[in-house]
Amino acid sequence: MDARFWNRFAFAYDFATRSGDAGLCEAAGFIATFLAKDARALDAACGTGAFACTIAPQVGEVVASDYAIKMVERTQAKAARLGLSNVSCCEGDITTLPFGAASFDAAIAGNVIHLLEDPMAGVSELRRVVKPGGIIALPTYVNAEDQERRFLRLIETLGFSAKNEWTRESYLEFVGTTGLELLESHMFVAKQPLCVAICKNGDVS
Repeated sequence: MDARFWNRFAFAYDFATRSGDAGLCEAAGFIATFLAKDARALDAACGTGAFACTIAPQVGEVVASDYAIKMVERTQAKAARLGLSNVSCCEGDITTLPFGAASFDAAIAGNVIHLLEDPMAGVSELRRVVKPGGIIALPTYVNAEDQERRFLRLIETLGFSAKNEWTRESYLEFVGTTGLELLESHMFVAKQPLCVAICKNGDVS
């Protein structure tokens, strides 16, 4: 999948995923408990802003980026509608982020790691832009836990494909290979089974 897929799907994304909103909100609240009140946080691959807009009241600043400009526009509109003046948005690919090293106190990559051809490339970029000791939250759909797969079958007809179908156990095994320190993990019931890995960044120099 490329940005064109997500640009086409952006208008329907919130509607299509609405039944999972409560789980995503719970996951975002869980992530927020690990973030400092004055943190500058990145929401990489922000989609339509579910995580960015939920954590924004809990931190100092959120920068939301996505390689699909239509997703960026929807995040920007959602933040404006909610009166979130500390959310800014820009176009950016998680595997080649347009930010300098150690630009953020924390980063979230919501429901994207399983979509990447090279998930390590995405994590490496997050490690680069987050300060040593900062928090990197990786909420990811673990599709191999989904026995019914109804939603997956639906979106696969639209051209969606997950590059990595993990269980919770195999996903956390992957996280263990990234150089991040896993602090805590938790499962949430969203549109698909959602595993949130809370990690601490090490020195990447």
